[in-house]
Amino acid sequence: MNKMRMVFVLDAGVLLALQLVQLFSLDFYVWIVFRGTWYSRYPNSVFVALNLVLTVLFYHTFLNSYKEYRYRQTQKADFETPSSVQSKTKKYPVYLNCITWGVYVIILFIKIVLIFSNNVVSLISYNNFMGPQMLKLLIGLSGIIFYLLVNAECVGRQLDREKWVTNSWIIEIFDSVELLSIIISTNHQIGHVPYLIYTLTFANFMLPLWILYSISQPDIDIKPMGLPQPVCYNFLHLILVQMPFLGIRLYMWVVFNHNASVFIMKNLLHIILFLHSLYPHIIEISKKNQYSPESFFDEANPEIILTNRRHEEPAEVF
Repeated sequence: MNKMRMVFVLDAGVLLALQLVQLFSLDFYVWIVFRGTWYSRYPNSVFVALNLVLTVLFYHTFLNSYKEYRYRQTQKADFETPSSVQSKTKKYPVYLNCITWGVYVIILFIKIVLIFSNNVVSLISYNNFMGPQMLKLLIGLSGIIFYLLVNAECVGRQLDREKWVTNSWIIEIFDSVELLSIIISTNHQIGHVPYLIYTLTFANFMLPLWILYSISQPDIDIKPMGLPQPVCYNFLHLILVQMPFLGIRLYMWVVFNHNASVFIMKNLLHIILFLHSLYPHIIEISKKNQYSPESFFDEANPEIILTNRRHEEPAEVF
């Protein structure tokens, strides 16, 4: 077994183990919530089946990443004909990582809503090993799972993982877990705030689909007519995550005297960083735009609209 295969096997083993521990442990909390009712028999049975389906998806995602790695290595070494290897790598969908992560987040949040919305704190003690602190740690495992998933894609496609915003998004996982903990740590009736928290944290967990999509298509050429991906991603993150998270924390602090979180400073910092980075991107877009006065227009060799290529240049196939 070569070195890279060992890396894939170890990463896949760790990811599958963490995923199974996380989901089956959350099933335990679901069982506690509905214990003694007719409903307790069926959710856990359905969740066990979904956990197994999700395990298969994660396995095929890692297998597809490894086949992609072998394909690219074979192209470099020219040991096999590209067509024979390519037929192996295209057996699974190109965006299997996006499908896997989307299904994982949906299953995870169904369990989170069932657990958090049924007053699980009254059923478990803080002194218990499987108490609220362990519940938060189990949800936080999603950050490690996402890291291993992205790492497999980057290694498989031989990309530099450092240029993707994976590390900062792992912090966002912990931010979401801390925001979810408001639901089980407050003794006040906070109305519809829990539903707002569920919605915002779900959006925060789904935003990394943008990263996984970009990694699946690393050669996408950003045309001047469109916005750079960092601007779009950071803008969505600002509107859907940082500003709402900041608003909820300030509201809980001022109205209900809830303990102020250090993540308030993180939300403020992200807003400031986005505003500081916005102007350079606007300047870059204006310089690249084909209708900008700074762009050179050659009437003898005009550009083809929406592609920004000359007639003699070959068309790129995506």
